[in-house]
Amino acid sequence: MKKRLITLLTVLMMLILSCTPVMAYTAEAQADAAAETETVTPQATATGWVKTGKYYRYYYASGKYYANTVKKIENKYFGFNANGYLCCGWFKIKSVTYYASVKLGAKGIGVGQILTGYRKIGNDYYYLHPKKGGARASGFITVGKKLYYFSPNDGKQRRTKGWFFIGNVMYYVKADGSIATNTTIDGYKIGADGAVRDVHGMDKKAQGYSSSTRYLILVNKSKHEVNAYKGAKGSWTCVRRAMRCTIGKSSTPTPSGSFRLDHKSSKAYGYKDFNGSTVFYATRITAGNYFHSVLYKKYCRNPYTHSPKDSTLGKNRSNSCIRLKLEDAKYIHQVTPKNTRVIVY
Repeated sequence: MKKRLITLLTVLMMLILSCTPVMAYTAEAQADAAAETETVTPQATATGWVKTGKYYRYYYASGKYYANTVKKIENKYFGFNANGYLCCGWFKIKSVTYYASVKLGAKGIGVGQILTGYRKIGNDYYYLHPKKGGARASGFITVGKKLYYFSPNDGKQRRTKGWFFIGNVMYYVKADGSIATNTTIDGYKIGADGAVRDVHGMDKKAQGYSSSTRYLILVNKSKHEVNAYKGAKGSWTCVRRAMRCTIGKSSTPTPSGSFRLDHKSSKAYGYKDFNGSTVFYATRITAGNYFHSVLYKKYCRNPYTHSPKDSTLGKNRSNSCIRLKLEDAKYIHQVTPKNTRVIVY
């Protein structure tokens, strides 16, 4: 009986020992299978720059990356699109336009770094505001004590030399692309902000009038100035401002009212002989008087080879006509068409 019990215990121990490796192998296999089905990736656990395919993302926490935003990283600005990918070249985030480098540049500029400051990109110049993370700016901006103008449409700097208008305000671009300030050009006084302003309110007054042509002329007798406008009622733009004039003396005053251009002399240089003088670029007004140049010697036939005998402007001394500088009289004679409305007040 005792021998049988010992034999039974021995067989039982052998069975237990033979099953143990099988159980251990099964547990390990189940763990390996579970690991293979997990979705954990290096990107999900990493922080910092991570390349995904050919693009880069920036992970600021486990599984979280910047998207649809501009961020300052190590004192440099970077933009990330809606998918979180690093932006290069021109791009827009939340209606704001930026430009990021598309290649390695000087001073440590790397691919994808948003540029700031006054920059030439392609053939044009832009201002990328440093205090706004490189946002493309527009309007008038002072850079290095010079004033520049950047278009609100595409941010490009206006660099074509000469006059241009914004509404009814006139500005001048110099040869270096900056806006002229605190000076006089072509007889126009330019302020510290670069503007030649409507100091007499003529632009505002003009908006209330219509004309049968695309031009309108206003004559301010008290200020001895003539302005020419182009456009239509309510949207006139001054195209020639503050033309200095002389008007009629007290015995032969220049009539006030609403008139139109009636006739233009077709002779060489538009000349017309009066009692003791010759004038050029004579354009008749329906009031019966004329716009014309200052006075030259009678029977003079070329104003460009002779000096005026009376170049006075800004006075009341004509026989009702409106005298102008030669080039201003030429402008009215050659640019503004017949039937253009003339307001004299």
